[in-house]
Amino acid sequence: MIAGIAAIVLAAVAAAWLARMRRYRGWLRLSPNRSDVVSLRGSDQAMPLSLEPDGFDVPHGLDLLGRTVLLQLTVKAAPLGRVMDPFIEIRDADRACRQYFERGAAGQRYLNLAPLFQCDAPKQTVRVGLHGSSIRWESKAALLAFYPPAIEGAKVLVLAPHPDDAELAAFGLYADSQSWVVTVTAGEKATKQLPAEIPEHARSHWAAWLRVWDSLCVPHLGNVPPQRRVSLAYPDGAIESMYRDPARPVRLACETSLPRRELRARNLIPQFQHGTADCTWVGLVEELRILLELAQPDIVVCPHPLLDSHPDHIFTAIALERALRDFRGKPPNLFLYVVHGRGSPVYPLGPAESLACLPPGRCAGWVADSLYSHPLEPQRRQAKYFAIEAMHAARSYAADVDPKSNGKILKHMLREISAYLSGMELHPASLLRRAPRPNEMFYVVRGEALSELTQRMLDTATASCP
Repeated sequence: MIAGIAAIVLAAVAAAWLARMRRYRGWLRLSPNRSDVVSLRGSDQAMPLSLEPDGFDVPHGLDLLGRTVLLQLTVKAAPLGRVMDPFIEIRDADRACRQYFERGAAGQRYLNLAPLFQCDAPKQTVRVGLHGSSIRWESKAALLAFYPPAIEGAKVLVLAPHPDDAELAAFGLYADSQSWVVTVTAGEKATKQLPAEIPEHARSHWAAWLRVWDSLCVPHLGNVPPQRRVSLAYPDGAIESMYRDPARPVRLACETSLPRRELRARNLIPQFQHGTADCTWVGLVEELRILLELAQPDIVVCPHPLLDSHPDHIFTAIALERALRDFRGKPPNLFLYVVHGRGSPVYPLGPAESLACLPPGRCAGWVADSLYSHPLEPQRRQAKYFAIEAMHAARSYAADVDPKSNGKILKHMLREISAYLSGMELHPASLLRRAPRPNEMFYVVRGEALSELTQRMLDTATASCP
């Protein structure tokens, strides 16, 4: 009898363990046993140092005040760190911050130390404390330090492939600058986030209506003037196909019920208040050139063409590169971001209050001239949370669980149990967990260098085709 009960208990524990591992691996597809590498072509060099079990002393005479500082180190998760989420807490005399790693992490990683050096206090941090939870590190390490880019007083143009990308990647930056926010697509394909009661034939209509409205209104929370918010309302999910056939017209999925001209009529800039149903790559590049002429930006923020995996993001960067070729102004600096990390839809890891660092993985060749971690003060971070929450695509509708449907109730309960067993949220890729962090990470690139990055992306795509 006792043996039978013990066998049942062991079987239940084993099943729970397997369920926990299976769901986690479904959301984090990269091997935890790997070495992340970021290659830069800038002049900043890694400075070797030796770590102690509780931290390290900043090398004497090294002035890091105001700089973005990363620690390159080799980690290995403890046995408990294979089933729980390991983290490293960084500390100095005044503050403590955490950065999370994947379960079972082993190999080279980057730890974001920027909050210890970007503070307003005039004193220099001389001792960095490290406390690991279910994770250890080797003594051999290196510091990477980057001077802050010139942001104060700079004119910034944020280029978002979809409504909400600007807020996810750069709300703090655009709220701290003289900014334009330009959204390329209408986002009409994001129909899964709508309530189940909306009939199929009306879903793209409402997705476009709401998301274009979001893209033009939500930047108000970041103090962007209405005349600097623009929705180009190009078809969602079609930027790559437009590039492949530049003259072929493509239409919005909702064109018959909600014409593109009605969406663009919401813009305040006369050049962008009209628009034909037929969209082309040539038209997109020309409109981006016009926006560059109007904004004359010192900084353009857009997706990284090599590191972001979404086709709309990749080809938005390529469209920007084409527009910059004919831009008559001073080439802007580029702040490149990653919203859709390759193999890691839950990046960055950990709760929303933990730090964001570089997305996992490596890329052949250089990916930036420099790196920049933009800090968000508590009030700015709160505003970013509400900006993302205001986006309809970030919401989940409780009405989808019908109290009269036993099948739906059971399915929802099973999802809740699965989330509990795996130690993950019900929605692991939740934007409200991933995005409103204490910092935003950017790859800084000189404007003329975007051509090389986009060409490498196109060469890689060509080589991978059968």
